[in-house]
Amino acid sequence: MSTDQPDAELLEALGDGFVEAGARPQFPEIPRWVRVANVPDVPLPPIPALRAVRATGPITVDGRLDEPVWGRADWSPVFGRIASGTPASPETRVAFLWDDEALYAAYRVEHHDIRAATTRHHEHVYVKDDDVELFVAGARTYYELGINPINTIYEIGWTWLEPLVRAQDFAAIERLMRVNDQFYYARRDGEQLGRIADLGWELPGLRRAVRVDGAVNAPDVQDAGWTVEFALPWAGLATLIPELSGPRQVGDRVTVQAYRAHHPRTDPVADARMAAQWPGSSEWHGSTLAPMGNANVHNPERWVRLELTEG
Repeated sequence: MSTDQPDAELLEALGDGFVEAGARPQFPEIPRWVRVANVPDVPLPPIPALRAVRATGPITVDGRLDEPVWGRADWSPVFGRIASGTPASPETRVAFLWDDEALYAAYRVEHHDIRAATTRHHEHVYVKDDDVELFVAGARTYYELGINPINTIYEIGWTWLEPLVRAQDFAAIERLMRVNDQFYYARRDGEQLGRIADLGWELPGLRRAVRVDGAVNAPDVQDAGWTVEFALPWAGLATLIPELSGPRQVGDRVTVQAYRAHHPRTDPVADARMAAQWPGSSEWHGSTLAPMGNANVHNPERWVRLELTEG
């Protein structure tokens, strides 16, 4: 989890009445809480089925996707618009592999004007840049990972509060309350409590790489797109998602979702409206592996049950 180092300047200002204080938030521009929308009660396309094929040899995480095993992978259909599921343009696809050590994910991202400006680790890159994101969920927790075309990432560890209260796991609740960089997703309909995001959580052993087919921040160049490669160690995922501890086997299923934020930069009015809320940002459109029914990707009941297969 993220570290909670005492803030020496704040301690001195508080005087002798306090013996410990958390650091100031790293990202004050991020709201402290938001309310998320439920999955709407409307007809939606089915959640797609997808397999992760077992890797038969070592995988070099370099973003090139030129190992033969990626050619054997079960590549997804084109991502659909997040609300409706209708195919989104420009196109995005994802594929997964696995072995005893890790879950691997690769993205092929069509993009004809690749831009990126966000370089600060853990900053929410989708606000200013195109990004792709990966979610991996258990029953009580889930992991969120996003990356932009210049390999800047953010990571979040999410924890649902209601199960901790029911279990009277006060130590876990106390740890969450002391996370410096956090925000709260308020409860949805039918829930008593929401979930806490640890904005500083980092997956142990994560490896990632990006390869750009074009030129970043050169609008006069016609780009083809970019590719992304992730290696998420099972042991690292298990530190947040207990269900993933222990060896993985053929037939196991892992709950995942994949997302892309695309900034078309074609509507100055919409861009100005977004920039008023997030300085330096522009309007973005979301597309996903599994359609959500609205603009909220954070409803895991609509995510994909990825099956681990031999081939």
